[in-house]
Amino acid sequence: MKGRVVVLKEYLKPFEIEEYDVPDLEPGAILLRITQAGICGSDLHRWRGDQMNVPLPPTGFCAGHEGTGVIEKLGPGVTADWLGQPINEGDRLMYAAIKPCMRCYQCINGNQNWCSGPQSPRAAGEWPYFHGTYADYYYIGPNQPVFAVPPELPDHVLSFVNCAMGTVTEGLSRAGCKEGDYVVIQGAGGLGLNATAMAKDMGAHKVIVLDRLENRLQLAQEFGADHTINIEEFDTPESRKERIRELTDGRLADIVMELVGQAELLIEGIDLLTYGGTFVEIGDIVRGRKVALDPSPITRGKKVIGSSMYRPSLLPVMMEMLVKNLGRRPYEKIISNVFPLADVNEAFEQAEWANRETPVTRAVLVP
Repeated sequence: MKGRVVVLKEYLKPFEIEEYDVPDLEPGAILLRITQAGICGSDLHRWRGDQMNVPLPPTGFCAGHEGTGVIEKLGPGVTADWLGQPINEGDRLMYAAIKPCMRCYQCINGNQNWCSGPQSPRAAGEWPYFHGTYADYYYIGPNQPVFAVPPELPDHVLSFVNCAMGTVTEGLSRAGCKEGDYVVIQGAGGLGLNATAMAKDMGAHKVIVLDRLENRLQLAQEFGADHTINIEEFDTPESRKERIRELTDGRLADIVMELVGQAELLIEGIDLLTYGGTFVEIGDIVRGRKVALDPSPITRGKKVIGSSMYRPSLLPVMMEMLVKNLGRRPYEKIISNVFPLADVNEAFEQAEWANRETPVTRAVLVP
């Protein structure tokens, strides 16, 4: 049996689709048949080569990390997920998009998303071949956490759970989001919409979302935003701060989340915080960008934290949150575009947002 794999051979060049033999499974492994694979902002960064200090393998890079699927085959010894729930071939499965070694200092301290151990190879052509989710199959190794999908959840709300939703949930959790907080979210794409709904679920009193696209701001309201700010209308940091001051009764924000990937938003975000507030940096993953920071504002208890991916233990929590919120939040609207796997290059062309505006909030590939 063979399967297709999408391979990036050169930055900013079209992907190539290659075929490989489906491997035999080692003990503890699972072969997943992909049903949906999301195009994340980090996938676009990788395709562009924004981190040019990371050379591509000679055989190319297996693309994709976000998604979901059904169990095609269970390796020897696998009968249950990581919470002990029985799993069988044909069952839907949610996997952690990170691959923790479970043996380094960070992993044993519960921070598997910060794993400093050796990572599994993602070079095309290396066993077990199916390293990325832009493929027919995805190989899940013995150390990679997996969880059964609750039967109540429809397929269309699953593809973004193990990246977009997990990433913002981790950030809100690290920032201590709680009842009564004022939360400002910079960006209303897939990350921002998930962050809006999750902040409200955690008890935030007001969530204020900023973006330049009116269709995204309207979606943010459907996901629970109490107020939205179009940055084309409020086109200076000063005007945005004054508007947020009005909306928070003069207090400003307890939490500001940067989900766009613009370094200068760090400066603006810190200025939007109340004393003791927390700025959460998530979107700016490209190295080398610099801003001039005046440290004096943070001397009144303001905190700046970075957050990357998520602890796998959040996955079942988030799926239960989705079950609870079915019918209350329009999660089916996060996925705006669906493409067959063979059309991966057209999908990336339409999803690209660098130096342009796109109506795509989240695109998925369907093998």
